[in-house]
Amino acid sequence: MPSPYDVVVVGSGPAGATAARYAARRGLKVLLVDKRKEIGVPVQCGEYVAHNEEVRAIFPTVTDLEDLMGVPYRVREVDTPIIRIWSPNGRRYDIPFQGFTVRRDKMDQGIAAQAVQEGAELMTETTVVGVRGDEVKTNHGTFHGKVVVGSDGPRSTVAKSVGLEWPVSAPAMSATAEGDFGDATDMFFGNLAPGGYAWIIPKAGCANVGLGTWERFRGNLRDLFDKFVTNRRLVPGKATGGFVPVLGPPPRTVKDNVMLVGDAAGMVMATNGGGNNVAMIAGRYAGLTAADHLLDGTPLDAYESRWRSAVGGPLAEGVRIKRFADRFFGSDRVLEAAMILLGRRRMARAIRCQRLFIPGRAKVL
Repeated sequence: MPSPYDVVVVGSGPAGATAARYAARRGLKVLLVDKRKEIGVPVQCGEYVAHNEEVRAIFPTVTDLEDLMGVPYRVREVDTPIIRIWSPNGRRYDIPFQGFTVRRDKMDQGIAAQAVQEGAELMTETTVVGVRGDEVKTNHGTFHGKVVVGSDGPRSTVAKSVGLEWPVSAPAMSATAEGDFGDATDMFFGNLAPGGYAWIIPKAGCANVGLGTWERFRGNLRDLFDKFVTNRRLVPGKATGGFVPVLGPPPRTVKDNVMLVGDAAGMVMATNGGGNNVAMIAGRYAGLTAADHLLDGTPLDAYESRWRSAVGGPLAEGVRIKRFADRFFGSDRVLEAAMILLGRRRMARAIRCQRLFIPGRAKVL
């Protein structure tokens, strides 16, 4: 039987690899497993990262971002100072927002390499089929971990195994299109992507193009994607699809010896689909809390309070804004009118998951 580990992390995306990195830094024996042969491949992401300055403004209690975000900055491709929001009728709203694009596969590989450098053990092509107590059952046998971190996506095997809820998620599809796309991130709203949006996110000599819908969408996502890229005269490569959390975290992300992080915990900003920054912030809390638990006796539930205190408020506000916006998504005509009334200033607040209507000011809707 393999020797027991202090921490077994399931899934080597930004959240899981970051958790493994910080747990290993504290001297724990950490195993990081991933089902893929090559970390980060295929890419299933918009490949967008918010600048540290934006993160500080949205999550003011989060510190040491330079250490946390070193790899994304090393693999950044294009700085994007503007998010252009397009209404159903083609009205454009330019929102200043500092971000940059990355090669997501290189980012994931870089963070996993950091975890290994800190002392974690990495196993690829290792599929977890169930978790029971300290047993993590895989296609390569059963491993034992005093703490298990589930960072295996919105359909998390770890969460299902221990009876934690899956986050509400919706289908999305993306691909890479070659060409020069400038430095603005474009978001297109309307029935071209019901309940969600389509995007063109510039990279070096190409762009990440895709769309996502609302959770109750029952149509053919590929048809929507093909129509969008055809209308924009884009020639994308092979598209990949998946699910993205759209309504925030479930009520609990800790149970017994298990913590959930990243998409497995619904840690995505509901108004813009961004999850990379939040995943890494929460991944650090997961790794450090595992160490505090095993080395100092801190209850594992401390992870729940730590990440919610740091990022939970804006995530919850993003869900409230999305539920408000869902009232208008069924009709392009109604959505157009709502976007005109909201205006650029409130859209900028929505992008940052900030309250649309400040107390003491008149509401427009």
